[in-house]
Amino acid sequence: PPRAAAPPAASPLDMFGGGGAVAPAPAAPADPFASMAAPQPPQASKPAPATSSGSLNPLDLYGAPAPAAPVAAGGMDLFGGQPASTIATPPVQAQQSTMAAPQQAAPPSAASSLTVTGFTHSGLSIDFVCSKPDTWNKQNSELVATCNNSAGAPIYGFNLQCAVPKYVTMEMEPASSTTIAVTGGVNPKLVTQKIKVTNTQLGTKKLMLKLKVSFTLNGNKVEHMATCSGFPQGEY
Repeated sequence: PPRAAAPPAASPLDMFGGGGAVAPAPAAPADPFASMAAPQPPQASKPAPATSSGSLNPLDLYGAPAPAAPVAAGGMDLFGGQPASTIATPPVQAQQSTMAAPQQAAPPSAASSLTVTGFTHSGLSIDFVCSKPDTWNKQNSELVATCNNSAGAPIYGFNLQCAVPKYVTMEMEPASSTTIAVTGGVNPKLVTQKIKVTNTQLGTKKLMLKLKVSFTLNGNKVEHMATCSGFPQGEY
């Protein structure tokens, strides 16, 4: 009988005796996570190109325009930042100099005094040293009567009285002493008496004084009257 044909040799790759044809590899199943990209290594970020509307907000995930930055208010930052005001703060010394209270202007110096002779009688001489205590009010004057004793003996019971016209007001203080020692002797201190006058018609009428003095010299009572009118016109 005819010899049966030998079966084809099995494929060396077919370990289970299957057909010699190599079956194509099955297609890989669809990866349900293929849509999610594998994490990429971080790359250096590049600055976004500037646009006319300003820089993009890097935290905006949806592409909305970044809100405008609020204008910083003046004053101190409660969280430790510096004041946002652009106005430079002046130095403390400059602030103190500008805040300092203004100095009061010193009053103008009084005019120099002048001396007017009152009278001389029985060794007693009285002169008036005149001045203006208020330079802004020329009507006010201050007269200081100074007593000089050249009689060679002390004068006791000195009393000086003064009268002025109706347009003049007067305030007379008591004498510093009623005893006037010999001038230039052991007690060189002069006896003085202050008189304040106001000439309400200054510039029209000048100051005039009527004087009456009484004292005791060498046991004798002495009285004398005189008129003092040597004050400059328009000044007293």
